[in-house]
Amino acid sequence: MNKYAKIGIVAGVVLLFVLLLYWFGGKEKEQKYVSDNWSETYNPADKGPYGTFVLKELLDTAGLFGNFLQINKKLEDQLEDDPEVNDIYFFVGLENYLSYESTDFLYEFVRNGNTVFMSCEYFPTDFLYKIMLDADSVFAPAEPLIDSVQYFKFIHPSLSNKRYKSEFIFNNAKSTRAWYYFNMMNFDLYGDDTVYALGENTKGQCNFLKVKYAGGTIFLHSTPYLFTNISLMKRNGFEYAENILKHIPPGRVQWDKYNLRNHAFDDNSEGDGTGGEKRQSILQFILEHPPLTWALFVLLAGAVLYGVFKGKRMQKIIPAAESKENTSLGYINTLSSLYQQENKHYKLIRLKEKTFLNFIADHYYIISKTPDEKFIEKVSVKSQIEKEKIREIFTLFRKFENVENVSDEELILLHQKIEYFYKKCR
Repeated sequence: MNKYAKIGIVAGVVLLFVLLLYWFGGKEKEQKYVSDNWSETYNPADKGPYGTFVLKELLDTAGLFGNFLQINKKLEDQLEDDPEVNDIYFFVGLENYLSYESTDFLYEFVRNGNTVFMSCEYFPTDFLYKIMLDADSVFAPAEPLIDSVQYFKFIHPSLSNKRYKSEFIFNNAKSTRAWYYFNMMNFDLYGDDTVYALGENTKGQCNFLKVKYAGGTIFLHSTPYLFTNISLMKRNGFEYAENILKHIPPGRVQWDKYNLRNHAFDDNSEGDGTGGEKRQSILQFILEHPPLTWALFVLLAGAVLYGVFKGKRMQKIIPAAESKENTSLGYINTLSSLYQQENKHYKLIRLKEKTFLNFIADHYYIISKTPDEKFIEKVSVKSQIEKEKIREIFTLFRKFENVENVSDEELILLHQKIEYFYKKCR
């Protein structure tokens, strides 16, 4: 690389550095919402557009509820049931990942006279089947409604006159999304349980209902977007969420963060304290902090310059060492030919037996100097060759063990059976 090429590369890196400085440092950004992180976390600690920090603050200040608890473990390990108060299991998220055991525990919690409030687009199947005859048809229509704007209302006479407009915002712009609604015609319950529609859109599609179950109450809500920070920052959205909370009887809220994500395949899912929070990648964390972002740019620029000026080899090329050729098979083939030419078939059979046992040991890690029925069975399982075929090979080995005069036909028969094993084995 000549002198002028290096100067051009350095100039290009400097120019790129200046452009990045202008883009990330000097350019003013219009900040319409809490942050630019548009991932749907529904986490009460998240102040981003799709977090639920504002809802948590509303619960703390609404005056309807007592102590506010957060669930960061399995329900059976942390959900409390105080006989003196109405305990409220509270969940808001895209999907609730309740396990089968947690579902049973939650229904026992309701039977004791407590309350469940669950707002999500994907409800736990086991949870729905506990109260419904046909949980697969809980939503109507089968496909969700795709739109950018919806108008909601409540059925209670004192709230039915107000309409609440909700726009879906993504990347600071109005966008379309899927809106889910319950199919009240298919909401058939077991036993004496009863269901009541509490809220709907202006087309009569229900998104908020109440189920009287045993001694407690279950509230189901199918549009969790209405509880996000970006929705509650608008007057309509805040009033809507406030009126939703008025339907829930006063008590102690226990907010489930743990089941915001699926813990089924976690190696350490108990007591990790994450509460279902979505972990950021290292790159996301770096780009969210300007000092770390600039440090990354400087590191990359330094790596480019180092590659340009120090990329040449500092010593002569070391020739590759020749790999040693494995001549074992050639040796065996040569030795076999000699035995065959001398008509010493019994020696050739001994060699074949040793080679066959070595093949089994190398491929299947089964070693035995005196193959028995158990050995044959293990080889059959691992090689997928019938036990009878393997037994025939060792039977011939034993047959020719003390015989010096072995005919060509017998040697060919043994060879054919061994070749069949080599070709067909896994």
